[in-house]
Amino acid sequence: MTFNESRILDCVAYGSEFGHRYNTRINELRSGVERRNGEWARPLGIYSIVYQNLKQDDANTVVAAHHACMGRLIGFRLKDWSDYQADGEVIGYGTGASQQLQLTKTYLFGSLSSVRNIYKPVPNITVYEDGSPIAASVNYTTGVVTLTATASAEITWSGEFDVPVRFEDDEMSFSIDNRSGQYILNNDVQLVEIRV
Repeated sequence: MTFNESRILDCVAYGSEFGHRYNTRINELRSGVERRNGEWARPLGIYSIVYQNLKQDDANTVVAAHHACMGRLIGFRLKDWSDYQADGEVIGYGTGASQQLQLTKTYLFGSLSSVRNIYKPVPNITVYEDGSPIAASVNYTTGVVTLTATASAEITWSGEFDVPVRFEDDEMSFSIDNRSGQYILNNDVQLVEIRV
């Protein structure tokens, strides 16, 4: 599928919503005991972005993105203000030879953990070998890092990342609310994460 590596306008207004959803199937037995099945290993991000009181040029940028992406057809990048940074995330261990590692972020809660692959890092990622920065080649369209590190050295990374998303709707509407003739977006812009 075609993907546009551009980031949609990130000057969002108060009231914008950033979140995610899992898909869990629950069967309740006659005894009241539940059988829960996780249908997805990873959640999907869901976003409701408020672009209120945008300058006309910025409103034009959002409208142009919707046209260029043909509504829901083509994906693009979004800065998820609720989760866009990684700090000292372990991605593997050195082998003493050239190797490729996927950028990841780990979420911990008690004895539970969930590892998320990061596919859309933002330029200026720093990769570390046992806490010291090392030279590494980062593919900013896939999140794959190529490096050579000492055998058994812990490899970590820090930086920012985007989320691959698409418009949730093929329709975008606006209204003219004053005599200036400038239009404003009528509704929040709904976006949904794309599986990579």
